Amino acid sequence: MMWLFIVSYFPIKLVAQEHLDTLVKKCETKKMDGNVYVDVIYTKNEKTKKFEPTLSTLSIEFNPTLINEFLDAVKKDEELALEKTETKVAGKTYKLFYSFENADYTFYYEGKNGECTGIKIFRRIFKEENHSK
Repeated sequence: MMWLFIVSYFPIKLVAQEHLDTLVKKCETKKMDGNVYVDVIYTKNEKTKKFEPTLSTLSIEFNPTLINEFLDAVKKDEELALEKTETKVAGKTYKLFYSFENADYTFYYEGKNGECTGIKIFRRIFKEENHSK
């Protein structure tokens, strides 16, 4: 019985938030307009003495097309989230937060129209050697 649980667990891990990850990679690799910002934090590897990326922050503001793509993707990947938090002000959604195994997604909503106007994504970057431990 335990073996069946372990075998069924791994495919879920491999495809976790695949729709969201695809969009993040699109934003990080393609030239985007001025409303998409990517910050990367590098940490020095003690063994190699070289800086390696450890955290990526992606901010998207006032880009309705891309924001809607992310909203559609989070609906598809929502069941794989570890945590979901919804913040409401006067009964209207102000902020949605989703936490996945390697990334956190925060969607910000405008108070007047109730539309999502921005997204902030924190993605932890793991090296292959960390996965094999």
